Amino acid sequence: MITGAEWLHPNFEELEVEPELVILFKLLSAFGPLPDAFIKHINNEEKGELLKGLWQSIVEDESNESFEQWSQEVFPNLDENVKKFILRMTNLDPAKRASMSDIMADSFWN
Repeated sequence: MITGAEWLHPNFEELEVEPELVILFKLLSAFGPLPDAFIKHINNEEKGELLKGLWQSIVEDESNESFEQWSQEVFPNLDENVKKFILRMTNLDPAKRASMSDIMADSFWN
């Protein structure tokens, strides 16, 4: 059985880190930069430092391509409206992230 994190890495059993770190790395890679508001929202110094360290690794990884850079040529169903919709749901700043009510009221569903 594949867990939620296994599909994020081709050799999952060989990982030497916790799967949650892989998930965080992938989320930050796609939806960063890491906002200070997110670290404040976490409200835990040790976990905040972990997030900052992960973000630094992502910044140093020149192969990283954020979600905003993903193109419709590579992902044919990802038009600009879909991209904006997804970005509203995945904003790492809690104050800027759309609520479930906002998402359900979005014209995307029409």
